[in-house]
Amino acid sequence: LESGSLAADFSTDVNFALFGDTVQLAAKAFFRRTTPRFFQNQYHSKHLWWDQSLNSETRTHIEGLFSYQKTNSQLRVAIDEIQNYTYFGMSYTLDGTARKNLTAGVYQSAGNINVLTAQLRQNFQWGIINWENILTYQNSSNTEVLPLPDFNIWSNLFLKFKIARVLSVELGGCVTYFTKYNAPDYVPQLSQFAIQQNAASRMELGGYPWVDVYANMHLKRARFFIAYSHVNGGSGNKNYFLTPHYPTNGRIMHMGVSWNFYN
Repeated sequence: LESGSLAADFSTDVNFALFGDTVQLAAKAFFRRTTPRFFQNQYHSKHLWWDQSLNSETRTHIEGLFSYQKTNSQLRVAIDEIQNYTYFGMSYTLDGTARKNLTAGVYQSAGNINVLTAQLRQNFQWGIINWENILTYQNSSNTEVLPLPDFNIWSNLFLKFKIARVLSVELGGCVTYFTKYNAPDYVPQLSQFAIQQNAASRMELGGYPWVDVYANMHLKRARFFIAYSHVNGGSGNKNYFLTPHYPTNGRIMHMGVSWNFYN
C-alpha cells in the first residue's frame, strides 16, 4: 500500500444441511482507503494537462453469498459505499462524426455513492442438456459519475455428450445482454475509459443481445474448438456497441487446437 492508504478485510462462512444437501452461507467485507496516485494529481502531456490535490478515496464493501448445491443455485448480494469517488471524466463537442475540443482529467465526487448489487447464478441439467445462467442487478445512487446498466444477463445452453465413449463434445450457444445506460467513453490520449460530462454528447448503449454458437471437443490429449461469434451481427441492427463510437466486430469465425505433449 502507498503511504496513507489502509486496507482491512473480513470473511467467514458456515455450512449446514437442508433437505438432504448442503447449504453454504458466506460473508465478506472490506474497507479501503486509497491515496491518489501521482498521475491522478499531476499529469502533463501535449494534449492534456492538470495539477490538483485530490482527497483519499474510501470504499466500504459488505457482501453475503447463499449457495445451495442441490439446485445449483447461488445468490450474492453486495452493498458498496464510496466516499470521494475518483474517476476519469471527459467532454467534447460533436461536429458530424468528428470530436472536437476534447478535454479530459481526473475528478472526484463530493458526496457518498452507494451501489447495490444482486446476482443470481442458476444452472440446470437434464441428461445431456445443460443450461447456465447469470442474472445481475445493479443500482448506483449517482448515475452521473458512476453509470451502471440495471440488468446484465448471460445465458449458455449446450449439449454435453460423448461419441464412442472417447470423444467429449459440447455443442451450444450463449447470449450476453445488458439494459440501456450512458456508457463510459474512451480517451485515446490516456488509454482510459471516462465519464462523458457533456450531456449533449452522451451515448446510450445496451438493449442489444450478443449471440455466439460454438462446438468444443476433447479427445485424449487434444482439445479443439470452433466458434461463430456474434451470429446476429449481420441482421441489419447496428447497435452493437460496448463503448461509444467503437462498434464490436460483426460475425466472425474462430478455430483453435490445444495439444499437450508429454509422456
